[in-house]
Amino acid sequence: MRQLQNIIEQSLPIKAAGRRLAVPTILCLLLSFITSVSVSQNAPVTTCATVAGAVPGNISVPVTVTGFSNIGAVSLTIDYDYSVMQFVQGTPNPALPGFLSGDADLSTGYHRITMGWFGSGVYLPDGSAIMTLVFNYMGGNSPLTWFENGSSCEYADGQGNVLNDVPTETYYLNGFVCGFVGSPGEISGNDTVCQGQTGENYSVVPLANVTGYNWTVPEGATIVSGGNTNIITVNFSDQAIAGPISVNGINECGGGPVSSLSVTVNELPVANAGDDQVINYGTTTTLQAASGGSGTYSYYWWPEEFLVDPNVQNPQTVQMTYTVFFNVLVTNQESMCQSNDQVVVTVVGGPLHINPVAIPQTICLGESVQLYANAGGGSENYTYLWTCIPQDDPPWGSTIANPLVSPDTSKQYLLQVFDGFNQVTGFVNVNVFPLPSSYISGDTNMCGQGNIATLKVDLTGNPPWSFNYTNGITTVIITNVMTTPFYFMTMEPGTYTVINLEDANCFGESYGSATVNVFPVPEKPEITIIDYNLVSSSCCGNQWYKDNALIPGATGQVYTATESGEYYVIVSLNGCVSEASDAVDLIVGIEEISTGTITLSPNPAVGQVRITFPQPANGTINISLSSPDGRLIDSFKLKPTPGRYEFLIDVAHLDAGLYFVTLCGKNIFRTGKLIIR
Repeated sequence: MRQLQNIIEQSLPIKAAGRRLAVPTILCLLLSFITSVSVSQNAPVTTCATVAGAVPGNISVPVTVTGFSNIGAVSLTIDYDYSVMQFVQGTPNPALPGFLSGDADLSTGYHRITMGWFGSGVYLPDGSAIMTLVFNYMGGNSPLTWFENGSSCEYADGQGNVLNDVPTETYYLNGFVCGFVGSPGEISGNDTVCQGQTGENYSVVPLANVTGYNWTVPEGATIVSGGNTNIITVNFSDQAIAGPISVNGINECGGGPVSSLSVTVNELPVANAGDDQVINYGTTTTLQAASGGSGTYSYYWWPEEFLVDPNVQNPQTVQMTYTVFFNVLVTNQESMCQSNDQVVVTVVGGPLHINPVAIPQTICLGESVQLYANAGGGSENYTYLWTCIPQDDPPWGSTIANPLVSPDTSKQYLLQVFDGFNQVTGFVNVNVFPLPSSYISGDTNMCGQGNIATLKVDLTGNPPWSFNYTNGITTVIITNVMTTPFYFMTMEPGTYTVINLEDANCFGESYGSATVNVFPVPEKPEITIIDYNLVSSSCCGNQWYKDNALIPGATGQVYTATESGEYYVIVSLNGCVSEASDAVDLIVGIEEISTGTITLSPNPAVGQVRITFPQPANGTINISLSSPDGRLIDSFKLKPTPGRYEFLIDVAHLDAGLYFVTLCGKNIFRTGKLIIR
């Protein structure tokens, strides 16, 4: 014990600096001093008081003990909600001098109070407060929970032996601080209801410091939602009786004042629509409702169109032609409570009637329809007469009950049935859809490979259409076509037809065909010159040109030239056109014209080109540049000087490509090819 006293004395300077800093230090020293040896003595039962009805300000929470006998050391730890109240100080029992307390933030919204004391063995009467905790209470509810992890709540006797405190809940009893719970005030809601009424809401103004609400309702009533809130929904059964609805706020410390609302539950009136009835077709009857009970009642029957007056207890029906379920609503005029009941009036027998039908009612042209009269009632001895609109030519009619017809257009079939007493009429419509059709067109000749032909399919009928098109080798399935004509493209040759045509209603017929031919492009022809005869390498399809102009009628394999010039030939077979042959220069009947050649340099040319020929020219020379299709692009007039054999011309303004250069003078006619970059 002397060692324990030295620890306390060493801690006094820390204590003087402030309780909140000193307590943890002393407590640590205290716990290190208490031995782990336990004795048979039990620890005192420690109780943290519960404080109910707290109001903002300082409140005191005593910590009391039972069995506090020969106690030499105390270590206690308790947690509380810092948002509800804040620890101010701890006031120890005078018999426990130096019993310290301090507060620490747990960073969870809760704080922890630690308390520690040691000294000589002390005895206290049961119920003594060893420490009174003082808080600044702000509002709400907070538990006061002992934190026991072994040494955090522990007792030792006067000799320093640790006392038994297991199980924890036996020796450390938690407390609670609860705020003041006020009166709920007036309950809002209906104070008069009917038996069987549902969905009635009752409420009070929300209360502070409560964790719930305690509601009670009259016998036979049930809270269906909101039972622990300030707003409840109540259903009243058919056996519910009058009584109060009451409520008070509650928290962990108990409940507050009770508010009450007296509710009157009115009985339901008697609703008895009477016995079911069976009547003949076309007759009337009177409905018999029982009295609603003592008092004043009103009655309303429906469907009201079958009643002479639906607002009486025993209404009369109109002439009934079919079975009807009648409902009566009985209302207590004083309480306005209502009940209802139902009765059925069954109508048997019936007048002459027919129900003409067509099976099927929608067909495609060429199909048949079975008509049915479906006559009933009356004398059952019937004669029939069927006709149609529009009428056929010659007019159609039938006297059998169920004729078979094959209309070519949509028609309305009229039926008259006579039973010897009465006659009834009816009709049925038959829809006839025309058969769809398709017509394919677009014969196409294509030259060479990689070309595409576009074929057209004209459609009649009702979209969407579905069909296949085929060239006899490849078949393509087409579905959901919504517009006509329909176009498709192909690269494959063959004769195309349409098969398996159908529209939204019927299968149809297809007409026509489209032929796609793919012909090769003729090879570029070559020209052989025999005297003045120009011979093409192609036997057929030739067309001769002179100086880039078509020669009318010159379509044979051989063309005899009668004029000097530049000649070439193009071959056309099956609509396919070859490249132009290489041009040849031919001099006809002018011996003095030079037979030399033109030299073009540079060739290909960029900005300028030099034209050189082998002999002097006499007089003016005309130089022309033409495109391969014969168009004159540019021309020059040059007057050479004696001894001059060449000329320089500017071609920078011309587009890149192939050009034909022609020199024409008194004693010279020459043509050459020039490429411009």
